[in-house]
Amino acid sequence: MYVHTRGQAIRIGIVVLLLALALYVWTLDSGIAAYELEGGDLITHQYAQVQARFSNAPGYPLYTMGGWVWFHVLRPVLEPIANPIQVLSLYSTFWALIALALLYVLLLEVTRRNAILAALLTLVYAVTYFFWYYAVTTEQYASAVAHTLAIVLVAFAWERAVEKGEEQRAERLFLLLAFLLGLALAHMVTVLVIGPPLAWFVWRVQPQIWKKWRLLGRALLVAMIPLVAYVYVYVRGAQHPEWRGEGSWPNTLSWFLYFLSTPQGRSELTWTLGGFTDLFPSLIWKELTWPVLILGLVGVRFLGRRRAVFFYGTLFLYFVLCYIDRLGNWFQVIMPAYPLIFLGLAALLQRLWDWVGEYPRAVAQAVRGVLVVALLLLLVNRFVVNYPRADQSHRPIDTGLDPGWRLLADEPAANAAIFGVVEEKLALDYITTIWGYRNDVQAVTMDQARHILEVGERPFYVSTQAAPLFFRELGKPVQVASAGLYLLRVGYHLPRLEELPASAQPLDIYFGNQVRLVGYELKAPPPEIPVSLPFRLTLYWQALAPQRVDWSVSVRPTWHGEFVYLDGSLVQSDHAHPAHGYRPTSSWSTREIVRDDYPIPADPRLKFDGITVVLYRSLGEGRFENLGIGTFPVRPPRPRTP
Repeated sequence: MYVHTRGQAIRIGIVVLLLALALYVWTLDSGIAAYELEGGDLITHQYAQVQARFSNAPGYPLYTMGGWVWFHVLRPVLEPIANPIQVLSLYSTFWALIALALLYVLLLEVTRRNAILAALLTLVYAVTYFFWYYAVTTEQYASAVAHTLAIVLVAFAWERAVEKGEEQRAERLFLLLAFLLGLALAHMVTVLVIGPPLAWFVWRVQPQIWKKWRLLGRALLVAMIPLVAYVYVYVRGAQHPEWRGEGSWPNTLSWFLYFLSTPQGRSELTWTLGGFTDLFPSLIWKELTWPVLILGLVGVRFLGRRRAVFFYGTLFLYFVLCYIDRLGNWFQVIMPAYPLIFLGLAALLQRLWDWVGEYPRAVAQAVRGVLVVALLLLLVNRFVVNYPRADQSHRPIDTGLDPGWRLLADEPAANAAIFGVVEEKLALDYITTIWGYRNDVQAVTMDQARHILEVGERPFYVSTQAAPLFFRELGKPVQVASAGLYLLRVGYHLPRLEELPASAQPLDIYFGNQVRLVGYELKAPPPEIPVSLPFRLTLYWQALAPQRVDWSVSVRPTWHGEFVYLDGSLVQSDHAHPAHGYRPTSSWSTREIVRDDYPIPADPRLKFDGITVVLYRSLGEGRFENLGIGTFPVRPPRPRTP
């Protein structure tokens, strides 16, 4: 039996969705690259859904509000097994599964409940590159596909209700159709491309409907309901003027009207005529494959005349829109058109499936078997070709947050302000806002840093990478202390360290009776830091007398008294001056304790049970003078895998 029962179709559909869910979870976006932090739709949607802020124009209010609820409800539940990026990406997966479910239902209708064809075509579509990619990353295009398919599904249901004379049901479905069209005004406006062909379809199904003024009036009101969601954009824009972007507006209403006009979207469109590009339209058949594209377009005609014109009209308008914008992001906008081609392919395959039924059973089974095998081969082909690109999990380039994690691994004081380079600021903003880790810490600009230093009401740090720029821009003398492997504590009146911290292990090692090593700490990064970082060895120095020489420091782990090697190289860490070069020994006050930090590789292959510290200076021409050498035993922390 090739016409499956309702129960069989449902069970097969559930299996299809579970397979898609497993694939998408396996390839779910789990990190972020440095370039993605710099801007773009992906990062914009993430901040919008976490902070309940409007997205890029016109704001995507309904999608964003849904994402905010999704993130804040599921984050606590999924936190043990998923990081915030994965939770946000799962929102796209949710919409992708809805789109696949709607496509499967439509395919069942087109194939007259042939669940074999419907399931295979749904799975093939699920592994097309762009749909797969947007099902596992935080953008809204999977929801646009679901939106379009919902419109088609309701339009077909309305058509059947009209044909059966079910007036009340037809009116309810017509109002639902109006609502779905209006929904595009509060979501992806380009979904409205389907509007003119849909209007023709409605007219051809029920020509007299345009005379039902009351129904049309109600439909218009229903279509406007989604626009109420823009109150959210207005309110959030009033509450957070800093979110409005570049520009100056006399009041919130002026900004709001400007924002709704989507100047950003218009400026991104490439409204030019001319020849095709390297990508348009070739990317279409590269995405779908030539057989799917050609057979799908041919197959649309087997949907029936009204439905065929409806689909052909929609596809034509998408082609025109994408041609005009062929230098822009047309490859995202066109995504809702692809399922229509798959529905056409289903109609063609079902026609062939039925046609061979007129031949002897053996012939029919052979041809149908060939069709199934062909779809399976297509499925395998699309999976193999697209998997390397669509897989967004644990990408080697997902190091965008590492600069921020490094700074926070130094455990800055509560309510700290940190000045870092651009990469560090972007990463810190993301970690403290979206990750929610150390949200008391603030990444600050140079102007903010100057104010904080002047006021002196909160701890202030500068990253070692940003320090040269910071001190040059500050142009004033300031006190500096090491605060870890990547941070310096900076202030005009830093408290002088007079006693060894309680967390340190005391030492009493003298270097030439001039300098004493009074203690050390050896710590692993905090366990919640999700990146691999070295151990932090903190030395505490004390000058016994004023120093006229600027001594350098070399730190070397030892194993049973011998220096250790890793990958053939001596493991050591040197500073020309202590505290990352910012506290030369000639600047030390007598009896002051000076903090000095060094990295020790947290490599499981590295065994060490002691530390050797050399205080030396270069005499030039490859000659060195040692003030002293000190050795002390240590117990290394246990290395961990993030």
